[in-house]
Amino acid sequence: MISFIKGEVQNKTTTAKESYVDILTSGGVGYKICIPSTYLTPRLGGEYSLFTHFHVREDTQALYGFQTEEEREFFEQLIQVSGVGPKIGMAILSTYSRKELEMIIEEGDAKSLSKTPGLGMKRAQKVIIELRGIIDLTKESTEDSLILKDLKDALKALGFDSKAIKEKVELAEKILLKEKDIDIGELIKKVIKE
Repeated sequence: MISFIKGEVQNKTTTAKESYVDILTSGGVGYKICIPSTYLTPRLGGEYSLFTHFHVREDTQALYGFQTEEEREFFEQLIQVSGVGPKIGMAILSTYSRKELEMIIEEGDAKSLSKTPGLGMKRAQKVIIELRGIIDLTKESTEDSLILKDLKDALKALGFDSKAIKEKVELAEKILLKEKDIDIGELIKKVIKE
């Protein structure tokens, strides 16, 4: 899996729907990477690094690039929503900033989200419902929110769907109120047993 690329910008292409950047690595390999249209890229020959998501389907392979690991993780959560593929995920990230998306999801504003090209109202509602239980809508770096983030990552890796993750996180929050000194391993065991 290709998860990070650093190299010189060889070409930039922006169409009505997508933006691409061609990067030549120091090893002499060039990659065409789809990026949100809101990104400012260095001029040709400038160095650029991106966290990438390598998407493979039977008829295509594509790289999607992001300036931070958090943006890549958010994109990966978006495309897990049924009916939202990488192109629509990229369109959402090109239309709204991460902060705007968090507010839209927190407020349940499907009308605003549906303005994304190719998304529509039904899929916008689905994105909001499914992401509400997964994404961290607060940026607090408290010990509790860090342990909850680790719990979400672990449950995701174990194959739990977004609805189940939301239920397990709510249970974990109740456990954390009673047991302040619980470690992540013990917390995972307790929420899975329930």
